[in-house]
Amino acid sequence: MKRKNAFFRLMVIGCIFLFGQCKKDSEADVLLPPAGDRESWVDDSQKDIKALEAIVKAIEGQVPVQSFDVLSEVVHLHFLDGSSAEVLLDNANYPSPLIGAHAIDNRYYWSVINGTGTSSVRLLKDKDRNSYPVDENVLPRLNVNNKGNWTVETAGQQEELYDSDGVLFKAIGRKSLFSTITFDIDSNATIKSNESADKNYFIPRYRPFTLLLGKSDADTLKIASGFTIMMDFQQVGVSDMDFEVPRGWSVDYELDANSKSGILQVTSPTGMEAEFEDRGAILIKARDEYGRMLMRKIPVRVEVGLVNFASVILTDVANGIEITGAKFVFSESITSTNEKEVSAVKAGSTYRLMMPDGYPQLRKATFVTATMESFEYYFEPNTFLTIGEQNLSIVPPNLLSYWKGGMIVHIDQTLPLTGLSSYKITGKVVHVSTSPSTIRWFPNANAIANVIGANSDTNGAANTAAIITALGGPGTTNSDIARWAIRVREGGYGDWYLGAVLDYHYFHALWSPNKRDLLNARIAQLGGDIVLGTTNQFWTSTNINKDQAKTYHAGLADPISTGTKIYGLRGMAYRNF
Repeated sequence: MKRKNAFFRLMVIGCIFLFGQCKKDSEADVLLPPAGDRESWVDDSQKDIKALEAIVKAIEGQVPVQSFDVLSEVVHLHFLDGSSAEVLLDNANYPSPLIGAHAIDNRYYWSVINGTGTSSVRLLKDKDRNSYPVDENVLPRLNVNNKGNWTVETAGQQEELYDSDGVLFKAIGRKSLFSTITFDIDSNATIKSNESADKNYFIPRYRPFTLLLGKSDADTLKIASGFTIMMDFQQVGVSDMDFEVPRGWSVDYELDANSKSGILQVTSPTGMEAEFEDRGAILIKARDEYGRMLMRKIPVRVEVGLVNFASVILTDVANGIEITGAKFVFSESITSTNEKEVSAVKAGSTYRLMMPDGYPQLRKATFVTATMESFEYYFEPNTFLTIGEQNLSIVPPNLLSYWKGGMIVHIDQTLPLTGLSSYKITGKVVHVSTSPSTIRWFPNANAIANVIGANSDTNGAANTAAIITALGGPGTTNSDIARWAIRVREGGYGDWYLGAVLDYHYFHALWSPNKRDLLNARIAQLGGDIVLGTTNQFWTSTNINKDQAKTYHAGLADPISTGTKIYGLRGMAYRNF
């Protein structure tokens, strides 16, 4: 790309001076360069003649360009046969003669040009009036004699030169033979000469190999985080490409040999990567079938900051556990069964994850440990992650902890637990909200009401199932307390039941005799509405007979009592986990 830009700059400079010459030739007074520059005019003119000789011989011999180098204002053309030409693009544009090459029947002959008209070109001839072919190693030489006039010497013969007005050509400066060199997509070289307005020399490229990007290598490519930009490029001969990219960036490509083109697909980091850089440079390494390589560089930067993501540091992890991976589950609401799982990227001690639109509540996470084991952690209702960095506690659950939809009232295993076992617990939770109103246990006192299958003091799930069967199914309303319980969807679970006597004993033991205020505060913290002291009596699912079922009365020393089924009380829903 640097070469392409240099050629474009040189071409523009050449055009500027070409048009500028029209003005200079018309001015009466020409600004003369210092007289001491005459030796350099002669030297540079001779360099032009030698370069023209090499170019013409390559054209006549059909020798292609193998490579080229650009050094300041000199372009070095290297031909396949080992010869070379140093083409000087120096903008010199004073009135002076030029030595050129005139083509006759596909053979070039040395000529001298003393102006801009067609009659200003004449072939250089020997004493026998024979023209000098360029390919016979006869090299003309421009010089300035002691009278200050331009001369030309060819094969030992020297003559003074005349300008277009027939006056001896005074040496007041030098005119550059070459104005521009351009390369097409196939890297073929077109060399523009000042011999005449339309004089060009065309030399094809050997095994063309080109890569031209659609942007300057000084311009930074700006991409919004997590987005992909397609960049067109021109190419000839490219067989494959490799890339060195900043951390978190990626590049893919497609090549189209027929159209001599290709597409780069540059993707910026989202910020979710374990390691990323928001700016840097992409190094492109293009190879051809012969093993040659072209390298280009694209400065890149994330344009509008990183995409919104949560950066989480986990705290209160149980001793002896090293977490290596995490998947977070979000829900639409506390009671919704719709969930969305998001994988997190671990970067040091931080876990980065994208926030799923429309799923605001963090419900649970599945963690993988260094020993390739996994465990689930359940978060309290109304747990939200925010954009940016934050801490997230995963303290092992205990009694009164929120877990799998409710507040833990019983853990089956002996406490305290350690390591993974402190997360992989089983037990019972209570739904922290009671029924919205007082509801009957059964609609009437008849033989059906004596739900014999619901007589258990310990199995609330079986009791509730028996009650629902006796009622004729789940129905469509919460007209009976068991039907209310099975409609609870806290935590997205659908296996809630009306608590049996034992479930309420577990609940009662959490606060009795003097922790009622503590329990009320905890329930309120979890968003519940059970308030002991205001509402003290609740239905259990334990049947007594066709008229009565057992109740839980928080205000009694012995909290289990009886209630008439057709009258309304509130209830508590439980689930086993």
